[in-house]
Amino acid sequence: MQKTLYNLIELQEIDIKLDKLNQERGDLPFIVQSLEQNLNENEELLKKQKEQLDSLKVEENSNELELETQKEQLKKYDNQLYKVKTNREYDAIANETENVKQKIEEIENKLIEIASQMETLTSSNAEIEKKLVEIEKEYEEKNAELKEKISSSSEEENLLRHERDIIENSLTIQQKNVYERIRTAKKGIAVASSNGGVCSGCFSFIPPQKVVEIRNMKNIFYCESCGRILVWDKNEE
Repeated sequence: MQKTLYNLIELQEIDIKLDKLNQERGDLPFIVQSLEQNLNENEELLKKQKEQLDSLKVEENSNELELETQKEQLKKYDNQLYKVKTNREYDAIANETENVKQKIEEIENKLIEIASQMETLTSSNAEIEKKLVEIEKEYEEKNAELKEKISSSSEEENLLRHERDIIENSLTIQQKNVYERIRTAKKGIAVASSNGGVCSGCFSFIPPQKVVEIRNMKNIFYCESCGRILVWDKNEE
């Protein structure tokens, strides 16, 4: 158990160093991730709206062809009106003429609606393309800055992670889970020293008898106040 506790102390020290490296990078990882997500979302929106615009163009062409067809039909009916010989024939052609005029009006209204939608989409696409240029520029700058910071500390980080893996492999799954759970709940500090008779994590008083037991490093004890793993750290003697 003593070896396990010393491993936990060392694991905590490594994690503190790794956390410090991450803190030096600041919010850059989150900023880069956010910019990348924003970039992808706007690219997807632009793609979708361009597809909608293409579809509207096809619909516009179809309606324009239909409009020409109906106008030609209207001319035919207008010419036929001068050639009818009975009122019955006149009424029939006049009725068809009205139907064609109604269709022409519907098509023209539809074309106005399509033109309005196309104008809105074209304007929106222009704004998105402008936004994409700005986002991409900022993304490239921040990403380059992040890569530079990662590169400058990558050797140290890789060494620390290698050491961490070795220590972690010496612990049981339960011990690792407990350590990680406490570390997550207590802002990165799962192991606290009991030197001086107080918990170094929350500064709560520890009974003398318990301090003696902790100092023996034969069992795992937890702070009754904050729940951290209590150890006797020789470095603090």
